[in-house]
Amino acid sequence: MNRQKQIRSVGKILILHLFPGMMLSLIYVLLLRFEVLIEYPKLIILAVAGSFTIIPIEMGCLFYVSKKESGSFNIFNILGLKSKLKVKEYVIYTIFLLGLAGIIMTALKPFSNYLLDSVFSWIPKWYNYNQEMELFRKSFIKISIVVSFLFFTVIGPITEELYFRGYLLARMKWMGKYSILINTILFAVYHFWSPWLIIARIAAFLPLFYFVYKKDSFKLGIFVHCLANFTDVLALMVLL
Repeated sequence: MNRQKQIRSVGKILILHLFPGMMLSLIYVLLLRFEVLIEYPKLIILAVAGSFTIIPIEMGCLFYVSKKESGSFNIFNILGLKSKLKVKEYVIYTIFLLGLAGIIMTALKPFSNYLLDSVFSWIPKWYNYNQEMELFRKSFIKISIVVSFLFFTVIGPITEELYFRGYLLARMKWMGKYSILINTILFAVYHFWSPWLIIARIAAFLPLFYFVYKKDSFKLGIFVHCLANFTDVLALMVLL
């Protein structure tokens, strides 16, 4: 990545990181307030909001930059962190980082719940997409499984890793060692729909993004991110 292709404006870095999440939260709130799909679990409503916001915004940005810089819509022409690891390395790092993220998220769950009940107690209950899924009919749980797999496990994480690591983190190298920390923090804040998890997300994903940066491979981020989110699918499947 040459100097000309670094994003040196702090304001631009902030906007590019946070704007997609802000738009998702806005559409999510509007869907809830106008009772669109109100009979369905909120995670489905969140996925619908994401489909109309973060996916077109983040991919649209990549296509725009690619066309502008390379004259082609092939986004891989403008992405960084594209080194290929050996299969053995992918397996070892994925297992290690996935397990570490799981342990950290689990250990910090009481703290995240504390933040939800204290610091973020002002957030209305209807905004929280975490519901007792066992209270829904089996048909709704099945739909949630499909949506969770397609959007939260595949489409969403892949899009986010291409955008946040392949594009943004790769163009923040001028910040040196701070680029990883800033990218991780902003990525955690970007999840405006669950701010009580900011600290847990930073702690759980900082090691992953460190390895992604050091190993120069956003694909590693994709593998771990997808598998981490797949655990939610497994949790839903248990309810059938």
